[in-house]
Amino acid sequence: MRHAAFCTTEVRLSLRPRPLTRTGFTEVETPALLRSTPEGAREFLVPTRTAQSQRGEPTFYALQQSPQQPKQLLMASGVTDAYYQFAKCFRDEDGRKDRQPEFTQLDLEMSFVSGRGDSEPTSSGFAWRIGGQEVRDVVEGLVRSMWAAAGRKAELLPSSHFPVLPYERAMSRYGSDKPDLRFGLEIADLAPALCGDKHSPGLALDVLVCPHQVVNGTTLKLSGRQVEQALIQKSGSRSQVEHFKASATNLDTLASTLLRKSRHVATVLRQCDQTPEDLDSGALSAALRQHVTSASIFAPEHEQHGAQFERCDVFLSVREQPPQGGSTEAGDLRLRLGRTLAGENPAVYVAEPRILWVTEFPLFTRSDEEKNEAAHGRWSSSHHPFTAPAAQDVEKLLEALDKESPAERDACVATIHGQHYDLVLDGQEIAGGSVRVHDADLQELMFRRILELSDDETHRFAHLLQALRSGAPPHAGIALGFDRLMAILCDTPSIRDVIAFPKNTAGSDPLFGSPAPLSEDRDADRQVQSQLALYLSLIHI
Repeated sequence: MRHAAFCTTEVRLSLRPRPLTRTGFTEVETPALLRSTPEGAREFLVPTRTAQSQRGEPTFYALQQSPQQPKQLLMASGVTDAYYQFAKCFRDEDGRKDRQPEFTQLDLEMSFVSGRGDSEPTSSGFAWRIGGQEVRDVVEGLVRSMWAAAGRKAELLPSSHFPVLPYERAMSRYGSDKPDLRFGLEIADLAPALCGDKHSPGLALDVLVCPHQVVNGTTLKLSGRQVEQALIQKSGSRSQVEHFKASATNLDTLASTLLRKSRHVATVLRQCDQTPEDLDSGALSAALRQHVTSASIFAPEHEQHGAQFERCDVFLSVREQPPQGGSTEAGDLRLRLGRTLAGENPAVYVAEPRILWVTEFPLFTRSDEEKNEAAHGRWSSSHHPFTAPAAQDVEKLLEALDKESPAERDACVATIHGQHYDLVLDGQEIAGGSVRVHDADLQELMFRRILELSDDETHRFAHLLQALRSGAPPHAGIALGFDRLMAILCDTPSIRDVIAFPKNTAGSDPLFGSPAPLSEDRDADRQVQSQLALYLSLIHI
């Protein structure tokens, strides 16, 4: 704990006043007590006795989820063209090893950003095709500075721009919008091979091949028990993913087996009005051969990539196409398999960090469990409601509102991309941001017509809409999850290890005994004293 705290302090001091102030950024402290707004995450509410409504009702503050609205107001005001802050943020979310109800962001916002990104050639063929290139440049420099301050080797990071991967490609190939590129096990879609010309984009048939690869004379493979454990989800229920064992040299047999026994194959065939009897297994065999021959446990640049193998495990799952959400069944399975195989042979993970940008997210998504509380309509914001649509999709957004059929309208909304970007390091999101809507009419239209906010809910953003109407420059920003990044740099799996007074997974503070009722509780006081003694003993180890 003491080492992690020292690392965190050193990194923080390295950024203040360098290098941010050298690039024209002004540090501004924004308020933590704001008004409740339907931005997406669950809020902490703070009652106050100093003010009441006109009707005599009690009033509440909301602890800021992020400084999003204050920093946009700063950009609209012209006080500064570039802002930063180490901001305390509060979200009433479920406890996880990478989440805390109270956490720190390195928050940034910049005015006069470009409307479109550049189109520099890349080895992967993917370029930064959205706005906010200036944010990208600043953040990559910050990450390099923090990397050096933490005592890491600078040469481990890409020498030029960090790689870029569009959301749809990340979801299709890795089954996650936070792809871990330290190992192989890439995913492919077999649906086009099944349906041919009749294939529609409604469903994808994800296939994940785990070869029995020989490494230093030893075969690295999954045991039957490991396969069964990998097919158990976090909830404790069994995954719907199908598992088959196959010979890498006789894929015709595998193709025939899938046509006869796979319920996922049958589902995809029904979608395109075909039956297994109608289908020549040759196209499926060819698609399997293409994927199996290129399959590897290891990352493409790893020396073990392309090793010959005779047997493999094959996993199948069905998902919606285009992809939605943050992960797929195949993607979750891929991560579990990677961890299992790395436990058998640490060389499965490359030693160097894998950092990349994920871009071109859907602007709107169907409400999930976490966002359903704030989303009154079918749609919620993938990032937050202030994210600008991609320039080429603005007309598409306006067209969607003119659709008379709800189904046609929803289908059109689902295809709109946002100027949202995430920075991912070794499969963990360390930063997220976007180019903002700077046109008041467009912002209000999104509030009312897409997100279906009520008049009262829209009125809660009146200050922001007024600022935009007064004339706001194109602006963009990002927030780096400081605690999460420090946990990675300190080689610890939990952000609680880099926070001096962390909450547990239940969101409780065992040291101070919070949250707690306001009444006296002597037993609780004694428990707090016991926890304090334990804490003091730990920090002196």
